[in-house]
Amino acid sequence: NGDHVAYWSDASGEYEIYLQSMRTEQPARKLTSRNKGYGYTLHWSPDSKKLAFIDEKNDISIIDVASGTIEVADNYEWNYGHGGRYGYPINWSHDSKLLTYSIGMENGNEAIFIYDLGSKQARQVTSGFYNDSNPVFGKDGKYLFFLTDRNFRALYSDLQDGTWIYPNATQLAAISLSKASPYLLSAKNDELKAAEKEAPKEEEKKKKDKKEEEPAPKPIQIDWTGLESRLVILPAKPGNLSNLMAFDGKVVFRRFPNSGSDGGSPELFFYDLKEREEKSIMASVSGVVKTADGESLLVRSGPKFGVIKPAPDQKIKDPIPTSGLVMELNPKEEWNQIFQDTWRRHRDFFYDEDMQQVDWDALRTQYGDLVKDARSRWDVSYLQYNLAAELSAGHTYTFGGDNETVDFVSTGYLGIDWGMDSKGFKIKRIVKPAPWDAENRSPFDRPGLDVSEGDYIHSVNGMSLPLNKDPYAAFEGLNDQTVVLKISKTGNASDAKDVVVTCLSGGQEGNIRYLDWIEQNRQKVEALSDGKLGYVYMTNTAGRGQLDLVKMYYGQLGKEGFIIDERFNGGGQLADRFLELMTRPTIYNLYWRHGKAHPYPTKANNGPMGMLINGWAGSGGDGLPWAFRELDAGPIVGERTLGILVGPATGHRLIDGGGITVPGARLYLNDGTWFDEGVGVRPDIKVWDDPNLLMQGRDPQLERVVEEVLKLVEESPARMTPPPAKEDRTAEGLKGN
Repeated sequence: NGDHVAYWSDASGEYEIYLQSMRTEQPARKLTSRNKGYGYTLHWSPDSKKLAFIDEKNDISIIDVASGTIEVADNYEWNYGHGGRYGYPINWSHDSKLLTYSIGMENGNEAIFIYDLGSKQARQVTSGFYNDSNPVFGKDGKYLFFLTDRNFRALYSDLQDGTWIYPNATQLAAISLSKASPYLLSAKNDELKAAEKEAPKEEEKKKKDKKEEEPAPKPIQIDWTGLESRLVILPAKPGNLSNLMAFDGKVVFRRFPNSGSDGGSPELFFYDLKEREEKSIMASVSGVVKTADGESLLVRSGPKFGVIKPAPDQKIKDPIPTSGLVMELNPKEEWNQIFQDTWRRHRDFFYDEDMQQVDWDALRTQYGDLVKDARSRWDVSYLQYNLAAELSAGHTYTFGGDNETVDFVSTGYLGIDWGMDSKGFKIKRIVKPAPWDAENRSPFDRPGLDVSEGDYIHSVNGMSLPLNKDPYAAFEGLNDQTVVLKISKTGNASDAKDVVVTCLSGGQEGNIRYLDWIEQNRQKVEALSDGKLGYVYMTNTAGRGQLDLVKMYYGQLGKEGFIIDERFNGGGQLADRFLELMTRPTIYNLYWRHGKAHPYPTKANNGPMGMLINGWAGSGGDGLPWAFRELDAGPIVGERTLGILVGPATGHRLIDGGGITVPGARLYLNDGTWFDEGVGVRPDIKVWDDPNLLMQGRDPQLERVVEEVLKLVEESPARMTPPPAKEDRTAEGLKGN
């Protein structure tokens, strides 16, 4: 607030709020006395007498700085999946008597609320009919500004009949708190504007030069009757907006690139209330907060921090110097804090406050006593994940931290399997995805290149490939690099010709092999089913899995049924959208005079399906077959999944940059039973992945699921309803109807 810094500290063994004077050398004063828990960003009231924050229970709390007493203004009950907590801002009125925020409603939208510190009453401002968020009081107390998702401009899918989304829906809105507050978009009077320009300049100069003491802020007047009906959508361009802040005559916000655009960095804008237009303040702003005096902005752009004005075309002219910042580090103390934070975060955020009946206090001692014997950050991580493992729950990850690292040396790849004989290294196989997969290919799988399987590679950039080393030893550091290879058909170096190619990166090499493996499986299904069944592989329930599902499902919609392979599925999100696509019903049929009759939607398949699972599929890889079974979508074949679904996990950063995840929720079935954590989804038909058969190039699980789905194709094949007989629509013909 300009005089004091408020912060959270665990100096007392639990997280408490402390105040540190910036003007004196007095020791920090503990402001709160909380037995447990943790809070997030602290919001000073303008009069510096109170602090507001949101804690781990989603309580919106207010602390009186003088007494340390806490009152709870409200509670935000909804949590939205991974990392969905604590992201909503709260804002003080200029007179420090009101607090505004948004609360999730039963319809899934957020509504704006105002809490009155005098009456201790929270009142709803907007109905929640639309999604409203990020409210801020105007500087003069006449208006409440907020973000609202009301820009309904549908974008239709190029791949799915009639499927649409509404991206970039957020707009800037304002509500006149008092009926006397002027309408922000009232018609302008050109004559009045001219008259204002003719006002005596001498008079205005006197007003500017006259220094008066600032009066106490006038209390905000709110006319609650018809409050939401005084809402107006301001003409700022809709998009992805956030970080709303109010200044004199303007509202500042960050604009992120529109969904579906080429991306880029967020840009800082303001909307001028008088001129009724938005203007750019600064591009590439990765973080921003209002300064304590409410007049400027502290921004971060790349590695730089700086203070700028809420005015057009700002730049960080004099960055805040950070190069001289140093820290006195005691690793043992830091490691102890990391462990204690891990223990506390699970205690305060784990979905079950009873910690699944384990003695969590005793485990703090059992593992915590070993921290003093740690010799590296790796040792601390080992204690962290063993502590979390006592809960027998998935999504309890430990990652990162101030660990020792080594410089990674990348390798250039060629997208081949190597062979070797007495003449040297040769191309045993060129790894090839399906002909229609153009994501990336081996540099030898290109037109105009006279290189084939069986050819010998003698050297790269003049460096020979000795037989006593891995051939890729000569390719270190050559990823994405253009190289000259000596290649011959005979194995004789004298016959070799120069071939110029660009090496693949490790990611490209891995992707080619991934696509090649999928294509081999698809071909097996094609052969085993005599072309009747399609094959879809889903490596996760995130971006790559979405891509492969849409690509492979739509590419094979003409098949009579499908095999959905989710073995080794690494998870991601819950799979409801995936299954909506796979089980989309065909509702209508269309008869055309010119052209074939067809069902609608056309991008659907009502044939039978079967699913493959194994013990390497977890998280979303548990959730997908679980939902598949709930929908009775088809037989599940293989071995039970990993059983680490539990529920959405919240990420927590630790003091050295490491982190943990804590599942704050657990999934349960519609019949009121928990997901079988630690056990996973059991197959309907158990088939062991016999390595002896795998070595022969067979896939026993794939073979069995094809067999089962072919039975269903025979029993209830996918059929299109044939058109009915033509009607007689004459008066005579209609008599019988």
